[in-house]
Amino acid sequence: MVDYQQTSDELLMASCAEGDERAFQELVGRHQRWAYRFAWKMVRDSDAAWDVTQQAFLRVFKNVQSFRQDCSFSTWFRRIIYNLSIDYWRTMRRRTETEYQDEVAVDAQKADGHNGLCYRPLGPEKLARRKEVIQVLEEAMDTLSLEHRTAIVLREVEGLSYEEIAEVMECPRGTVMSRLHHARKKLVLALQEHGYHGSEV
Repeated sequence: MVDYQQTSDELLMASCAEGDERAFQELVGRHQRWAYRFAWKMVRDSDAAWDVTQQAFLRVFKNVQSFRQDCSFSTWFRRIIYNLSIDYWRTMRRRTETEYQDEVAVDAQKADGHNGLCYRPLGPEKLARRKEVIQVLEEAMDTLSLEHRTAIVLREVEGLSYEEIAEVMECPRGTVMSRLHHARKKLVLALQEHGYHGSEV
């Protein structure tokens, strides 16, 4: 009996290619949440992010036979979401406004090792200031092109290497570094214009 939860993504794809529907269901269950979060960071709209996520899994299903077993599924899947995000922006004439979730603050708490025991809560003033910084960064992120925003999300949020980002975005490593430099410079400038500095993030 196959233990789907202990099976790698790549082997699940091999099973999918042989018609194993449970293997595909495992892939969806395993990746749906982060895929949606990643798509949301790209398209900045909840409904659109859901559509992109569903389309991405549909493409996985349609292209299961052509997936190379020596490739990383997560990198391949991120590339699909990225390309679908490009398609979305190409068909959009204007952005729709949406309420942004405070994901950056959640990510920051996780990075700080928050476990409810050794975490020292921020005081009211520092907490308010951090929320202001996050708002400034969110607004600055909206001014970035999709390419620059994708690069910064993949590096700073997803934690991918330069090589992995280059593979997802299908561009040279040097281009990735250039996009990251541009994105970081713009984010820092936005903070400085509001009287903040990088150490406050």
